[in-house]
Amino acid sequence: MFFQPSLESSRRFLLDCFCLAAILTPGLVFAASGAAVFPGVELTIPNATVPPGGMLQLQIAITEPKPISKGGQRASFASPLLASPVGISLFSPGGDASGTAVFASAKAPRFTLHSSISDMGNNIDYPILVMAIPVKTTAIPGNIANLVLDPNLSQWLDPNGVSYPVLLTNGILTVGGTLSISNIVPGGGLVRKGAKIAIQGMGFRPDSTVQVNEATIATQTFVNSNEIDVTLTTDFNMTADRVRVKNSNGEQVTYYSYQRTTPLGKSASSLIAATYPLFSQATWSLAYFKPVLSGSQFSGLALQNATATPSQVRLQLFGSNGTLLATTSLTIGAYRRISRALSEFFGVVPGNGTEVKVKVTSGPRVQMLGLLGNTTLGTVDPVDPSPVP
Repeated sequence: MFFQPSLESSRRFLLDCFCLAAILTPGLVFAASGAAVFPGVELTIPNATVPPGGMLQLQIAITEPKPISKGGQRASFASPLLASPVGISLFSPGGDASGTAVFASAKAPRFTLHSSISDMGNNIDYPILVMAIPVKTTAIPGNIANLVLDPNLSQWLDPNGVSYPVLLTNGILTVGGTLSISNIVPGGGLVRKGAKIAIQGMGFRPDSTVQVNEATIATQTFVNSNEIDVTLTTDFNMTADRVRVKNSNGEQVTYYSYQRTTPLGKSASSLIAATYPLFSQATWSLAYFKPVLSGSQFSGLALQNATATPSQVRLQLFGSNGTLLATTSLTIGAYRRISRALSEFFGVVPGNGTEVKVKVTSGPRVQMLGLLGNTTLGTVDPVDPSPVP
């Protein structure tokens, strides 16, 4: 008979091995309680209960603070109970983390993450990454779906570029309950004192209570079972804040806020089209990129306007000698994003090995992310903007 160990027994086994290593190796770390502390990155997907038609916010959390410079992870939620994700956000305390999620299939994204100051993973109060995944209305209460972190595609690097040992704990979605948060509007940025914050979802009641991280709520208005509006007593930055709704029957749901945006069309490149850009919190009015055009590698660009004001953006393509090769302009509307290969932006494709650079200017400021694709490997790596040519 084949024995499949439970996730908890696997975790205990790994920690027992570490305890033995600690006995044999001086200088290893123990918690104040005397228990051995796993020396690497321990990631977990918390279990969740979501009603039919509700929104699962899949959370990938770290259990002990670890500074991470780069991360690579594939997740899987291949269940007929779940639709494709409608939003993804990446968190780091300093807001520096950026990345990509490439969907080789609709329910198995591969994440490539980067933290320029190795700030990712330093705060265990917030998940490293969240995904909003609708639970289908046809889902039957009591059904479950496995939420899996693939150990075969999991690599996390410390600030020196050395791979951490990795311990992964998967989660389970159970269809049930009545309460769910699907979105928060606005979900990010500075919200002025007294401005409305709409909490959207299902299962809300007139006696539901709302908590917004450390903020003090000035007013709370029950609109209907799908929306509660609140205002705050002071100006407040909603990015990466924990929002919780509790019902009098004991049900509660926790949601980590971010500004969800809508894509402007779809790239003609199948690889770019399958990629969800994960922007850092930095915004830019002027930035530069140095594209790679070599063999199976190609470059693209993602731009996001997470504000209520449309932004005018100009892109210029320069040759290695400073010659202007092409210019294009576009408007990115409120709460919109665009991802394209450079050839789609400019209508020209410099030859392989050609050295070029791209200058991007915008007003108001937008989030920017370079995309380095590899058609042979099926990967897209994030490339941060540069403030200098």
